[in-house]
Amino acid sequence: MLVVNRILRRAVDRRGDETGAALVAIIIVMFFGFAVVTAVTASVMFTIQSNVGNRSSTQAYIAAESGRDAAVDRLNSAVASNGTFSCNSATLTGVGAKPDYAFTIYSTNSDIRPSKATDPGVAQACPTFDSKFVVIHSVGTDPRGGSATLDAVYPWLVSYEQQAGGVLAYFAGGVTSTVSNYTGDLVVRSGNYSCANEGTINGDLYVTHGSVNLSRECTVNGNIWARNAVDASSQKITVTGDIKAGGTVTAVSNGSTFGKLVGTTHTGGNIQSGADIKLDSTGSVDGKVHGSLSAAGQVRIGGSLPTSGTTGYTGNKWAVTGSLTYPTALPPFDPSLDFIKEITSWIDLDATSGWNAAEDLPACALTSAQITGRMTDATPGPIIFNYMNCSSVSTDITLTGTSVTPTKDVLFLAPPQKRMNISIETKLSGGKQIVFMHADASRALVSNETSPTCQNPDTANQKDTFSIGTGKSVSGVKLMIYSPCGLTGNINESFVGQLYSNDTGGVKFNNGATYTCALMSWPDAFEKLGCKVRGEGEDVVIETVLIQRPGDRAYQTEIVTTP
Repeated sequence: MLVVNRILRRAVDRRGDETGAALVAIIIVMFFGFAVVTAVTASVMFTIQSNVGNRSSTQAYIAAESGRDAAVDRLNSAVASNGTFSCNSATLTGVGAKPDYAFTIYSTNSDIRPSKATDPGVAQACPTFDSKFVVIHSVGTDPRGGSATLDAVYPWLVSYEQQAGGVLAYFAGGVTSTVSNYTGDLVVRSGNYSCANEGTINGDLYVTHGSVNLSRECTVNGNIWARNAVDASSQKITVTGDIKAGGTVTAVSNGSTFGKLVGTTHTGGNIQSGADIKLDSTGSVDGKVHGSLSAAGQVRIGGSLPTSGTTGYTGNKWAVTGSLTYPTALPPFDPSLDFIKEITSWIDLDATSGWNAAEDLPACALTSAQITGRMTDATPGPIIFNYMNCSSVSTDITLTGTSVTPTKDVLFLAPPQKRMNISIETKLSGGKQIVFMHADASRALVSNETSPTCQNPDTANQKDTFSIGTGKSVSGVKLMIYSPCGLTGNINESFVGQLYSNDTGGVKFNNGATYTCALMSWPDAFEKLGCKVRGEGEDVVIETVLIQRPGDRAYQTEIVTTP
């Protein structure tokens, strides 16, 4: 400002007025304004350039993360539904565009977590059963040439898990009167279960949301799992397997036996309770337990409390071979009862279920002889006999003749709005499947579950009928009767397959006839319809599989970022 004042005084001295000073002042103001504008412009340009650089870095980093996620998806997709992990050199690398990335997958068998792909022991190789970690090296780039590189580390998880390998035969309503003629596991999905006097279950019993009551001389040739209590306080109860219950387990001696003696080996008979175990001393014949007793509450035998930790107990009309342990927590059900309920949910089947037949034949005008003729001819299968558009009041399916040996799988397709009546009046043989299906009327969920929906015309939803005549043996052929409306009828000969209905209480087994559940499959309608929840055999629907997969990300290193 001193310089400016000096210039102004000189201008006044020379001109005698202030004209020159004003001109100089204007020039100075312009100078300062230009300087300010220049500074602001430079600042803005710097900010713009910085933002462009930041955006470049951000886009590149997002691209690198996208590559990382794509690599994880690649590993997960290499695991098949049965747990098999399939990996080769092509699995280990990948590229993507918009965003642009390239990834490489590494693995290590070391128990020490690596931090980057170049750590010792880390190699570009497929993870195996022995691998402990995988490292994903991902490079992302943006359109301006910026790049970001990161290494992400994931634990490699190897475990054996149980999963549903199919669905189980469905039972609901009226199971009590049917299962004494049934071989296969029984799952009661809601409510309690009562075994009728002298009833027999040839398989495991699962009561997922209720209790079990075993009446006089009831026999369970298998295990019992119940969410709540098990009451076996009648005489001569036999359970050849184990009992596991969330509630109290009660039994009376009086000739009851839990487990069995095979030669000199005691098998089964282990009773576990989430509450108490009460073995009362009633009757003239002692009771036997071929296994151990464990309870979260107390173990009482004949009113007394034997010492916990005792092995081998005899007294109060009971003989226990194994140990007595209480109080001890009830081990979890494995698989859980909720999971068992889930895999026994109703299958909604109808005309659109994907039957993949070689021929879909209108059957309204066909005679029984014409139907059996097509079942046994040399044309390819499967074949559908379709009654969906028939004008008849009911769908009547009758197989007659001396003997019929199907040469292909057969489906009889009945509409939802009519009663289905099945009558087998011929011998059946051979190794094929015959499915009688009353189409379910709706796929709508009920209480968030699939559910049978009957549309038979009368207000009572009249049940379908299924009968096998006397002397009409069924050998080798698997029969499936599917009805969302329930079934009645007389079964005079034994058969194997699937009796799949929401109510089989009206079906009567005569002359010693039995129903043996058997594995059936008709892709894509149903892949595997089994008969056993656990154990061994092709019809077991819960499978133990080896699972290999990446776990949650444990570490990540951003190697370099170049804007």
